Amino acid sequence: MNLHSLPCYCATLRQAARAVTSLYESVLAGTGLHATQFTALQVLERVPGLTTTEVAEVIGIDQTTATRSLGLIKKAGLAVDTVGSDRRLRKWTLTPLGGQQLKKLSPKWEAAQAEFERRVGKPQALALRKASFEVASRLDA
Repeated sequence: MNLHSLPCYCATLRQAARAVTSLYESVLAGTGLHATQFTALQVLERVPGLTTTEVAEVIGIDQTTATRSLGLIKKAGLAVDTVGSDRRLRKWTLTPLGGQQLKKLSPKWEAAQAEFERRVGKPQALALRKASFEVASRLDA
């Protein structure tokens, strides 16, 4: 068996996700943020006031990971949470420091994007992003 050709879609997609995450993590090394946290900052910049559950759904992570990631972002002073209409709901917003950090680190993130496209090929990268979104949309429905 070719060890690089896995027997199912699930394992193959996880293998690809690990490789892509490793690329993005490498550009964020030393910044104090992980890829999921940076993505959360991007999401909160675009749509302030999301709940933890909504952030988790948008990013495609579980509730526990979202809670942990947002907690670390809060601890770093990059976002704040406020109590929603239901005391259990927390709504998240970037702080000015979070906006500055996002702006500061965006060139690194863009470098990871460019490196991904360089290694995979731009047409393939765009096709993969489109296909991944479509798969997530169909399977989450």
